Amino acid sequence: MIIRPTCLAVSLLLALPALAATPIDQTRPLAADGSLRIENVKGQVLVRTWDRPEVHITGSLGDGVEKLEVGPGGDSLTIEVKYPNSGGWFGGGNRSEPSRIEVRMPAGASLDVDVVSARVDVEGLEGAKRLAVDSVSGSVEVRASRAGEARFDLVSGSLEAELDSDDISVDTVSGGVRLSGRGGGELGVDTVSGDADLAFESLRRVVMDSVSGDMTLRTALAPAGRISADTVSGGVRLRLPADTSARLSVETFSGGISSPVGEVKTEKYGPGKTLEARLGGGEGEVRLATFSGSVRITLDDN
Repeated sequence: MIIRPTCLAVSLLLALPALAATPIDQTRPLAADGSLRIENVKGQVLVRTWDRPEVHITGSLGDGVEKLEVGPGGDSLTIEVKYPNSGGWFGGGNRSEPSRIEVRMPAGASLDVDVVSARVDVEGLEGAKRLAVDSVSGSVEVRASRAGEARFDLVSGSLEAELDSDDISVDTVSGGVRLSGRGGGELGVDTVSGDADLAFESLRRVVMDSVSGDMTLRTALAPAGRISADTVSGGVRLRLPADTSARLSVETFSGGISSPVGEVKTEKYGPGKTLEARLGGGEGEVRLATFSGSVRITLDDN
């Protein structure tokens, strides 16, 4: 006699993973200018803001997760997904199902997110002192946000951010980076093989370093500002307004140089090219150097 599973039995079996997830619904007080830290190994961290002095946590804990630890609240609050045997990623977190953490927080509070392979999605920060995201392989997306300083430390996950901040720092290995905003302050981007596409209204100081990733920057340079870029084999693309005032210095060992101003000089003996020029009154400084990557500079009338 052959026993055939009924449609109901099959449906129940398929629903088991969903039933295993533990729903979350907690609220804790947090000052409007307080700080929130979220830790989740894998799954998703979604953050939205409101004008209430409290944090509302929803979502679900994956099967195999020990618990959600939340506390203490007030000026600072920590939300951490805990794993068995003091968990962490190597103590049991890799055997659990993904957890989804959804948070509503005060728009002006600082935010610190630490994940391994979880996707991070942040929107609506308004005047926070600090935004920091530390991720290994999950993608990070930030929209319509403003923070005094922003720090991103990534390995292979991508970063896409629409962010206004006076101080932005990005450190990545192979993840792609796309940043835009009003800017006005300092920007630092350090990548090994990931490409970076950066677009800001104005910046005062820029430092870009790359091994093989291409760096593209579109910005106006603040008075007496400075832009510096160094790569090994990655290309550098720089787009500035035509009325930029700066001293321009470009150097490459075996790559090419393209610029609407100045004269490219080739070493008489051996490889190497340089370009020295002045943009406007030469008030600021632009220095671009690469070993084998190419450098292209464009000046826009508008």
